[in-house]
Amino acid sequence: MSISNKTLNILLMDDDAEVLQQLCDSLPSERKNYYLVWESCGDFDDAFKRISTRRYDLVVTDLYRDQKTQRKGLEPGNAKGLINIEAIRQTRFCPVVAFSDGSMPEGFKEGPFTKFADKSGGNADILAKLDLLLDTGIPGIAKKLHDELDGVGAEYMWSFLEKNWDNLKGTELENSEVTERLIRRRAAIQMGRLNSNSSFELEEVEGLEFYICPKISQGEYRLGEIIKSKQTNEFRVILTPHCHLRIQSGETMPRADMVLTIKTFPAMEIVKQKKWDKNPEQQMDQLRRRIKNAPEIGRPEGRYWFLPRFGTMEDLYCDFMSIESMPYADLQNKYEPFAVLDTPFAEALQACFTRFYSAVGVGDLKPERFKHLIPQM
Repeated sequence: MSISNKTLNILLMDDDAEVLQQLCDSLPSERKNYYLVWESCGDFDDAFKRISTRRYDLVVTDLYRDQKTQRKGLEPGNAKGLINIEAIRQTRFCPVVAFSDGSMPEGFKEGPFTKFADKSGGNADILAKLDLLLDTGIPGIAKKLHDELDGVGAEYMWSFLEKNWDNLKGTELENSEVTERLIRRRAAIQMGRLNSNSSFELEEVEGLEFYICPKISQGEYRLGEIIKSKQTNEFRVILTPHCHLRIQSGETMPRADMVLTIKTFPAMEIVKQKKWDKNPEQQMDQLRRRIKNAPEIGRPEGRYWFLPRFGTMEDLYCDFMSIESMPYADLQNKYEPFAVLDTPFAEALQACFTRFYSAVGVGDLKPERFKHLIPQM
């Protein structure tokens, strides 16, 4: 990680000027191998504007509006920090440590990226909760992604668009919406496929990189979508192309009233039936072939396609010999969306399925008839 990526910008909010100054003087500039840059703010409304228009990697904020005459937190309406936390949730991702020397507001909910700290004993609990957020690694990852997106977009516009702008006149790029989609798609592909430390595409991926979850298009099904039974732990994969499942404007149902699905089976049930070599190196070679859907894993050849585990789904094999079409209504009523195979994995599944069912068997030629092709040594 570069120095810039190890620097986190934090908005510090407290409307008590004396307390705010004490915090600024006492909070650390380094923590958990990160450089911390604190930006102080003494007004809840100003903090709201800053959060809405600027990017922070973390927010550390008092929850209650200061009241000189009575203890903080006695009136729910004084929990002004909740408004800013909600603004963060609606506009951007930014982990939060919310603190008070009073009670926690009824509407405040702690989570992995939102923590409450009791300030009555000093800064100790604020720092403890800050450490919990830093330990997740998420603030650093979010910072790195923002910086990468800025860099990828800038590189594309300076190195390609500017140099080719005159040649691209008269094309669809004159439509700003098309240009925006082009830049967005280029940035998404580059960030998703390239090693973050080089300009080379990834050759190996983790299992979870097979999937998009939650799916992007919430209202429609598509090729490669994994669905889960509402009653059992059964998973299926949709094989019907997205174009047949798309619901056209003014319609309530897609063109396909039946949807082709593949049944899946636990990978362990299948691989444990296979013979394994005793040599660990040979075992890894066998495993590599078997999760790449080599012919040895099933009969007839090409029968299975491997799905790596993800979330509550264990390692599975799609069985091309176990396919079933179901009414579109049953798909909606009996199954729920789980995840979608990303490109190019959805297309790879479709290609393997097509190859399996388009195979044509032909008789073998007798090699004895072609002895003349053997070179004379």
